[in-house]
Amino acid sequence: MLPRAAILTIDLGNSGGSAALFEHGEEPVGCGAWTTADDDSAELSAAVDRALGRVTSRAELLAAVSAVGSHDREASAVDRLRSLGLAVEAHPDPGLDLRIEHPETCGSDRKYAARGAVGRARTRSGRGLVVIDAGTALTVDAVLAPDMRDGVDGERGAFLGGAIALGPGSLADALTEAGARLPAIDLTPDVDALGRSTDAALRSGVVVGFRGAVRELCREVAIAAHGSPDDVVAAYLTGGARAFARAAVEEVFPGRVVEDPQLVHRGLALAAAEVAR
Repeated sequence: MLPRAAILTIDLGNSGGSAALFEHGEEPVGCGAWTTADDDSAELSAAVDRALGRVTSRAELLAAVSAVGSHDREASAVDRLRSLGLAVEAHPDPGLDLRIEHPETCGSDRKYAARGAVGRARTRSGRGLVVIDAGTALTVDAVLAPDMRDGVDGERGAFLGGAIALGPGSLADALTEAGARLPAIDLTPDVDALGRSTDAALRSGVVVGFRGAVRELCREVAIAAHGSPDDVVAAYLTGGARAFARAAVEEVFPGRVVEDPQLVHRGLALAAAEVAR
């Protein structure tokens, strides 16, 4: 039988979802993902099976859900998880002070990515963090981690807000849809700025332009929240399109970038662990 600390995290994104199993530590022991957001109940079940692996007892396993899509899709996912014999907690308290206006409108993926960064930063002697999530959307958020220099445990981190922009795939789709004669854009992270064909120019505009947006948003968010990029202890980079953002993030925070594809899952698991106690 699984320990009560076993948590299955479900991240329902705008263009798919993923599942991860956390048992005893901070690293997931099983993962599964899917890439469709339309009628994805079967894909969710398959991803759960992949994440759970050989686990057969689900009686004491808590499934924690983060969702940014429609309420109907979230409700369908919760129903499917319960039909699989799982106890479900949707959107557990992220364990952060939300120092923003209208916190109820803040996307759960932003909050759990921030919580995951705080969890990873607890042993560092500083407070300023920047969290970059590059996916369907690009989010660049400022976070304060608890200051552990005094040896005080239990202080909550704080979410200070940030910026939301289009991710590279969304930029490409928007550009193609806006121009009737523009072809679909095949994206790769490494392109030349000087495109010598229409296709290459479109790729450059999206990829190089996206890097510029990442660079500027990282710098300006760090300045607004923490005084300067140099005052940021570390930047945490996650998301399915993070390869398109990596170079720009490294440029703003040289040698201080932690890349973590499971950051949202990590934060969701930390939040759910408080519920499970």
